[in-house]
Amino acid sequence: MRKLSGTDGFVVVDLDGAPGSAGLMRLAPKILPSGAREMARSATYTFASVGMQRSGASGGINARPDGRDGAVEAFLAESEPWVTAGEFLPDPGKGLTAADLAPLQAHDPRHPIRLSTTGGISLSERLAGSGAVAAASAALDGLEGRRIVIEGCGPAGVAAAATAAAQGAVLAGVASEKGFCAASDGPGLDAAAIGAAWTAHGPGFVEHLDGACSDPGDVWGAAGDILLVGSKMGVLDHNIAAGLNASLVACLHPIPFTTRALVILQAAGSVVLADFVCLAGPLFAAWPAELIGLEGDCVTAEAIETAATEAIASLVRETAGHPEGAFLGACHHAESFLATWRDELPFGRPLAA
Repeated sequence: MRKLSGTDGFVVVDLDGAPGSAGLMRLAPKILPSGAREMARSATYTFASVGMQRSGASGGINARPDGRDGAVEAFLAESEPWVTAGEFLPDPGKGLTAADLAPLQAHDPRHPIRLSTTGGISLSERLAGSGAVAAASAALDGLEGRRIVIEGCGPAGVAAAATAAAQGAVLAGVASEKGFCAASDGPGLDAAAIGAAWTAHGPGFVEHLDGACSDPGDVWGAAGDILLVGSKMGVLDHNIAAGLNASLVACLHPIPFTTRALVILQAAGSVVLADFVCLAGPLFAAWPAELIGLEGDCVTAEAIETAATEAIASLVRETAGHPEGAFLGACHHAESFLATWRDELPFGRPLAA
């Protein structure tokens, strides 16, 4: 763990001696290194899943609201040489925005198309959503008529809703930190209305949809075939898992379920997809030349999304039938690549404690 010298914070790089690292940077009054280590491990497995010799990383800036601006400024100054060298490439997590990290972009070797926005949603966020839907579709052999519930619906969730609806899924309910909106019987919530409400109201969008709005926690009792989990690390624990009735759980946020939750869900017959597979899409926008051979004018959002979702779907089809379940099947796949360039595998798989 590298402690920041200019402000109270740290950066965790998962693999020593890796050619480079990338991952989420978060800001709050207290960010725990243990959580950052878990998120860094997830990012390592994401890189390995698509065959990239890089380490996951994650960090935290500990700052109260009145000291936020100064803390961010200090982090930017200290991390600029790391970004220039490709040692640590930060993405905004909880408490940070793309605008906060914008001064680093001139030094970031990743392709800038990842930051391009449509309707207030970046390409990276869109790929996180469409990638999770591609993973679910591959695991279930299609989404036509499947009822989907989205927990922690932010920009990636909005993108997931649009992608799933376009494939014939029924949007049965969406939840944000402000509430849960359940669709009435029938065709489900309207994906376009979700997108428009998000653009206009942010997390409060659930109060502006054509459905019954209730407490955010009610999302766990909603009836759906597919649950997309996206609010925070470890939100789906063993207590919640014991009451879920979903055929499949997919991820819109790193490390959303605990080890005990995974065991309970699989014992109940649910397919549980790995977060590091569902969320691999943004890597294709960051490194389009390396991953899919796109350069120059060929680098378009459409070409990247097509390649990313096809790659994720192919990976799920390859690993979901593993005798130990889809999650461990994806782990074994990632670890087989890690073994090609690491003398020892990292200890511990990407699961919340």
